[in-house]
Amino acid sequence: MGQPKIILLRSGCVKKNWKKRGKENGVITPLIENYWFQRYHLFSKYDEGIKMDEEGWFSVTPVEIAMRHAEKCGGDELVIDCFSGVGGNAIQFAKLCPFVLAIDIDPQKVNMALNNAKVYAVEDNIDFIVGDLL
Repeated sequence: MGQPKIILLRSGCVKKNWKKRGKENGVITPLIENYWFQRYHLFSKYDEGIKMDEEGWFSVTPVEIAMRHAEKCGGDELVIDCFSGVGGNAIQFAKLCPFVLAIDIDPQKVNMALNNAKVYAVEDNIDFIVGDLL
């Protein structure tokens, strides 16, 4: 399928002004402490270069659940992940489906999702779109 694409649907996308909190300078803050200890349930390959922002810790689907979703929905069809975030669901879909379209309004999250897809070696099965679904 070639190189994964990142497509910008709208210029001037809304960027959330999230303050960088969580793991600052190697220190785990109380905000993400519970999630940090569950990081391998969120991404089984966390130590291999997974990237997440603060919102990602709260919104990513745990890998076991994402795998179940992919098993139920997977097949020979196109899968569209409308609010892909850092890519947890899209990655699992891409393991079982020939093509996944991952859409998120936040360009930083799309870049993290692409990075995370590379960690799982499924980036060729996913096209990433920066844009608003509506």
